[in-house]
Amino acid sequence: MTYRFRQFNLKSVVKRGKFFEIRFTNPRTQKREYYKLGITRDEVKRNLPEFNRMYAGLKRQAFSYRITVTQGIQSWLEQKKTELSNKNTVVRYEEIMNNFTEFLNDRFPGLEYMDELTQKHFEEFKEYRKNIKGKQEKTINFELDMLSNLFRRLMEKDYLNYNPLSRVKRLQEPYKEERWFTEEEVRKILETAKIEKTKINWYVIFATYYYTGMRKKELMFLKREDIDLDKGIILVRHKQGFKPKTDRPRAIPIHPELLSILKNLRLLRPFGPRNDSGDGDFVFVNSRGKLFSNDAIRRKLKRLCGKAGIKPGKLHSFRHTWTAHSIMKGCPSDVVQAIGGWKKKDMIERYKHLAPDYMADIYKKTIFLGNQAEDNGSLKAQN
Repeated sequence: MTYRFRQFNLKSVVKRGKFFEIRFTNPRTQKREYYKLGITRDEVKRNLPEFNRMYAGLKRQAFSYRITVTQGIQSWLEQKKTELSNKNTVVRYEEIMNNFTEFLNDRFPGLEYMDELTQKHFEEFKEYRKNIKGKQEKTINFELDMLSNLFRRLMEKDYLNYNPLSRVKRLQEPYKEERWFTEEEVRKILETAKIEKTKINWYVIFATYYYTGMRKKELMFLKREDIDLDKGIILVRHKQGFKPKTDRPRAIPIHPELLSILKNLRLLRPFGPRNDSGDGDFVFVNSRGKLFSNDAIRRKLKRLCGKAGIKPGKLHSFRHTWTAHSIMKGCPSDVVQAIGGWKKKDMIERYKHLAPDYMADIYKKTIFLGNQAEDNGSLKAQN
């Protein structure tokens, strides 16, 4: 098996003092080193191929074996276990890899190594999952994305030199409108929660979801020290048993309407008794002073929607609602992205269709021909 290792180009060259050099990680020592290519650009162009040959030789010495499918999957899963705090997500990833292994054992029992996998294997896997197993397009696309992530991680470690899924087209998913609540529906939900007589202050919980756009786990693991009422911010940060989805902490400004609600919570109801498990540090706990289960808040939202006489929505619908309402109120996309904790801006773009009236209003204010459009459709020359 011939491996094509990384090839450095002129973009990798930097000038340090009077020399042009390349900074690289020595595969044998795993230390960062500099390699001098010369003083002039002609020397750089002449010596760069020699450096690439030298680097490839170091790689071959450090990496001289083929990785099996089982080894590759196990390596990827171990890395995910260290990165993810949600055990359910890890279990889901394990199921995906088990499904892929089952497919290989069924269709290609003699295939052993990762470098034997090609685009045609994943095209057949796609058809296998859809036609034989009857899985939905969204499920299959997610499985392909995770398998692609597996190859990218192995490429980063130089176990492989290509990703066969890079050219595998994803299945067309049926369009499904995202559920979000109107302002009137939000008022009904909060009013219904406010009049309920329970040990749990559901009104504050759902008000916090609505005014912050927080994810479910972010709110569930919110601690007292994460809320600074004086500065008016809520911190989403790493803590035992939880880390932010994008692995980056962020500060959420507390809206003035939410600030008064949280201040009343602080005055009227303690945050929870401290106990040996440390659950007393959390802001929102169940009637026994423990963390909510994964489905407890979702089930409560469904019951509140029923009492309020509106169509039920998912707990994540509050995040959709917060995004749509923020855009409709004129909040810039970059501000929404920063507060909501999205890594990429295109995640915000997909929410803009939730606010068609806002987009229509902005579009109608756009001037194309000025007053010319009022002149019976004729166009006059501009002086």
